[in-house]
Amino acid sequence: MGGITSTAVVAQPELPFDLLEEIFLRLEDAADLIRVSAACASFHRLIFDGRFLRRFRSLHRPPVLGFLFDCNRSDRGFSFYPIELLRRSVPAAAHALARAADFSISSFPKPIRGYWHVRDVRDGRILLSRHSASRKWSFFKYLMVYDPLHRRQVQIPPISHDLVDAVGRDDDSHRQHFDPFLIPADVDEDNLSFQVMCNVISRDKVKATLLYCSVTREWHGVASRSTGSYGMDHCYGKRYFARGCFFWVDETVMLMLDMREMRFSMVDLPPGCEDGYKAVVEAIDGRVGLLILGDNTLDLYSKTLRDIGDRAKDWRHDHRIHLADDYLWFFAGGVVEGYTLLEGLRRDEYQVWESCSPDKEPVPNAHYFTVEIKKLVVKQLCVLKLKQQPNFLYASFPPPFAPPRI
Repeated sequence: MGGITSTAVVAQPELPFDLLEEIFLRLEDAADLIRVSAACASFHRLIFDGRFLRRFRSLHRPPVLGFLFDCNRSDRGFSFYPIELLRRSVPAAAHALARAADFSISSFPKPIRGYWHVRDVRDGRILLSRHSASRKWSFFKYLMVYDPLHRRQVQIPPISHDLVDAVGRDDDSHRQHFDPFLIPADVDEDNLSFQVMCNVISRDKVKATLLYCSVTREWHGVASRSTGSYGMDHCYGKRYFARGCFFWVDETVMLMLDMREMRFSMVDLPPGCEDGYKAVVEAIDGRVGLLILGDNTLDLYSKTLRDIGDRAKDWRHDHRIHLADDYLWFFAGGVVEGYTLLEGLRRDEYQVWESCSPDKEPVPNAHYFTVEIKKLVVKQLCVLKLKQQPNFLYASFPPPFAPPRI
């Protein structure tokens, strides 16, 4: 006589938390962690533990969340374009971004005259300045540091009268310019303090360099005045940070500010590389890199920091990649978090559009590509209409993985 057999359900052993942590750390996208955290309460507690989040952020490069376009067509003066439909993880990340972030600066005081300008973007912070009806040093009354992911803002106080007198006022205000920018955050990324630096540029040289610290809430002078004549474009052009130094570069020269010594110096470019667009990056093995964009080539040169001011030490040519020759290529959006942005315009479309009225439709497409700097890996990011070139990339982990920055 046959009997009914039953199969006992054997509970599977639970993985220890330290092993789960190592598994979750290997997920590359924050959106994957969001989905995993919803599986059970224990996963949620592990993933949103502060120690785990710090390890995750230290191991993975934050994604590009969008572009910032600096313009003067609205009260706020700039617009944010969120990156969507570009990666498989973007829908979840974009949803979290939309719920938490505010790129409309709706809480900012509305300018009586002028508009807000984006001056720098770094470590999830945005540095803005506002035009004033008055001239000269009143500029400093209108600097703001903004954390759009947590809707926090800090207005930078004006510099002291003593410091104004020490630096000196330029009688020709049209030849005196200000270039404020953010200092990279310390290793402790949960630190809410920040620093802002500003070059005061008079005629053809850096007249003074000032530093503001959010802890002391004061401005003070930090760098010796430059003795050389650099030219306005060199001091006021594209700015890059690599290996503890700031760099300004154009077709013929490169100006360096060593943050350890707070001293300016000139850097020779690689021989024969006067032509082409340039960007300063961090190369491998602790070297300073120089990307040079030609007609359809992208070259990476590098030099050790100790040899950066030695003319006898030549740049080393590390790598070259070839780009599609039916495109016109440009750098766009600066360098952030280990990659830069390339803009490609189809030559035939652009030449036809350029020969007509600027308002003529259809406006050609601009194809954007990220370049992973260390290996020069190029990946397509998105396609936009050529209205204006992105001024800055905004890269950060989306909420709730991004810590407050101010």
